[in-house]
Amino acid sequence: MTLALPRVFQVGVLSFCLLGAPGALWAQQGNGWTGADLAQLQTASDQGVPEAQYALAMRVEHGDGVLQNYALAAEWLARAAKQGHSASANRLGQYFHAGLGVEQNREAAIQWLEQAAETGEAQYLYDLAVVLEEGPEGVADPARAAELYQTAADLGLLDAMVSLGVLYQNGNGVEQDFSRAKALYEGPAEQGHARAQNNLGLLYVRGEGVPQDYARAFELFDAAAAKGLKVAMGNLGVMYENGFGVATDEKRAAELYRLAARDGQEIDSDGGVPRAVFDPRLAAPDTSPDGMARLQNGVRAGDPLAMYTAGWLIMQDPEPGQEGLRQAAQLFRASAQAGNPAAMANLGLMYFDGRAVPQDFALGYMWLVLAGTAGFTQALDLSAVLASRMTPGQISEAQQMAEARAGQ
Repeated sequence: MTLALPRVFQVGVLSFCLLGAPGALWAQQGNGWTGADLAQLQTASDQGVPEAQYALAMRVEHGDGVLQNYALAAEWLARAAKQGHSASANRLGQYFHAGLGVEQNREAAIQWLEQAAETGEAQYLYDLAVVLEEGPEGVADPARAAELYQTAADLGLLDAMVSLGVLYQNGNGVEQDFSRAKALYEGPAEQGHARAQNNLGLLYVRGEGVPQDYARAFELFDAAAAKGLKVAMGNLGVMYENGFGVATDEKRAAELYRLAARDGQEIDSDGGVPRAVFDPRLAAPDTSPDGMARLQNGVRAGDPLAMYTAGWLIMQDPEPGQEGLRQAAQLFRASAQAGNPAAMANLGLMYFDGRAVPQDFALGYMWLVLAGTAGFTQALDLSAVLASRMTPGQISEAQQMAEARAGQ
């Protein structure tokens, strides 16, 4: 197994993996509309107020009090962007780049990202550079990306410093210069930037621009892995497997490789979709004989809360068996159809993992969207992570199904 550079081009993985969250600029660019009443926000948006349109788009994007719908969010972003609203232009460019809510279109993505970058805002310069750096030969423009990263780095953006360092490390768009890469990594690494720590560790492993130092590399990989950076976990595994800077430990190496191989499954300690989530607004179920008897009576009476609770208890059994899983799915479905948001979320999780139901990401995501809109905030977090397993088309299909079901 070999040490490898991390994937450095990220349109963000924050709220939902295929598309990053707007970040700190969101409240600023909302200009006071971020906490507005939805009805007021809709009225102002209809009247053409760009800040309100952007804030409404973000509400729709996150499913905050409304059904999550990227296509509708894109429409509001476009209205605001055409009025010169920079945050909307930047976000719309990311939508076109990812193909969420709109057809994927590199030219349109760059057009809108360029409009936002004209403001000179560091984050917008960085987002444009990320897209320009990507793509096949003849399409990508790493030299222009390097210029933009440099400008954003000069403004203090750590991500830009690290991405520029990678270009220098690889000689992509700039002349290869390991010393320059090291200098760019060191500041962010000292501030705890995981990708900078990992990449600086690679320089020490390879002895590129610095004397080879496995002990220092191990420290850096370990720090980055502790922050959840998967590529650093893999690189740390290599250190353990080969005894580089640490005593050989194949068991630990195997564990790190397993953690590094996970794809958007951080939500569960076992590395997969959570079997079930509990509604924190509820008291713990009474599992005494009398409590279970009351619960069964509630299930027979068709009480949605009782059905949800019974299904959740079944899922707590380490080995519920196929029959138990079928019962849980039936209980969650009946409760979800009666409007229980926690049951919707759990039914969605069963579809994602194909437990007692055919695996169907779109249907699973649909139930999570409905649960989040109904006030179960955990569902929003789950859908953000699980979206990394889906294509933009599947997400769009799920949102359309959620809208159709909500309208029934």
